[in-house]
Amino acid sequence: MRKFAETCEAIAATTKKLLKMAIVAEYLKLRTTDDAAVSAVFLSGRAFPVWEETTLQVGGALLWRVVAELAAKNESTLTTAYRKHGDLGAVAGEILPQRSGQGLGILEVADSFRQIAAARGAASKTTLVRDLLMRATPLEAKYIIKIMTGDLRIGLKESLLEEAIAKAYGGAAAESQKEVQRANMLLGTSAELCGWRRRANWLMRK
Repeated sequence: MRKFAETCEAIAATTKKLLKMAIVAEYLKLRTTDDAAVSAVFLSGRAFPVWEETTLQVGGALLWRVVAELAAKNESTLTTAYRKHGDLGAVAGEILPQRSGQGLGILEVADSFRQIAAARGAASKTTLVRDLLMRATPLEAKYIIKIMTGDLRIGLKESLLEEAIAKAYGGAAAESQKEVQRANMLLGTSAELCGWRRRANWLMRK
């Protein structure tokens, strides 16, 4: 998850579409198929593939309380930080403490999201969210919350994500991009495209 968060920071830091695409493509190429598939969903700003009906059902108030508790900050401090950033994820990244032993794998985050979605009742969800954010570094927590709230805001459109996947697994040719776009329409999520592209490339090399 650390590398994912650092990649998001790099994507957000530039307005150049070609550079954004290159950053995503390079990141995906270095991931395992499972990591890349989950990353593609997260990069689209969602916790789960768009074709799934699964939802986290975690509100902003719950996240606010957990961040305040973990940061040991009062309401005034949180409010000031929120006015500065306008984004609870960015607030978490700024005020959550760095602890030894923190750090999550992206598949761990995906598994935690599914546990949170399956949990019933605010108390159960709060416990799971608290545990997830406690184990995350502040930078990881920033993007975990952004994904949970559906507010990634790194300037990465779905079409650009498609292009990045095409570049990572099929080259930059226009035909490759068209293949990815067609597959995206059929599969309903860019997550499946990472595995799809790798399988297609493997078959072409046979």
